[in-house]
Amino acid sequence: MMKQLIVLICLVIVSQYASAQNNLSFDSLNKTRVKTNKIGMLHLGGWGTINVIAGGIGYFTANDKEWKSFHGMNAIWGATNALIAFGGFSGAKKEAGQLLSCDKALARYESNKRLFLINAGLDVLYIGTGVTLNAYADNFNDPAMWHGFGKSIALQGIALLIFDGTMYTLHSRHNKQWYKLLQGVCVTGNGVGLNYNF
Repeated sequence: MMKQLIVLICLVIVSQYASAQNNLSFDSLNKTRVKTNKIGMLHLGGWGTINVIAGGIGYFTANDKEWKSFHGMNAIWGATNALIAFGGFSGAKKEAGQLLSCDKALARYESNKRLFLINAGLDVLYIGTGVTLNAYADNFNDPAMWHGFGKSIALQGIALLIFDGTMYTLHSRHNKQWYKLLQGVCVTGNGVGLNYNF
């Protein structure tokens, strides 16, 4: 009976030590995820700000209707991107102070990858919409305006596709580390779990 008790105590100690080490690793990966998001949002905000400034200047100085429309649309996209970046950065800043269990950290990691992948799909749609508007602009009442809008939407779609693709890639490069940790002890919101790879 005494030997069984000693063995049980040893197993509990080893389990607690392993889970602590595991959570430190998950915490490190989660901090990397949050830092990547913060840096990404700073870049998106920078791109948005550039478009607001350059678009505003272009809109008020361009004499050609097509270029005026192009710059005006860029300014609108820039303001939208800057607002999204501000919200994203604020959210990442709040997350930076949180200590998550491994299952919650993994869920947020997967959610981030999924979000950027979905956004990349939308970016392709923006590019297609811009190209189509530009191609059929002569069929509308104000061709110059639609040419400008089409070119702007296509440009913004390309820029966002590069951004979202880069963010997805930066997050995905840690896949092996995340899933390797899942093969050990994992402290979840429901308790301690052991994960085995057969």
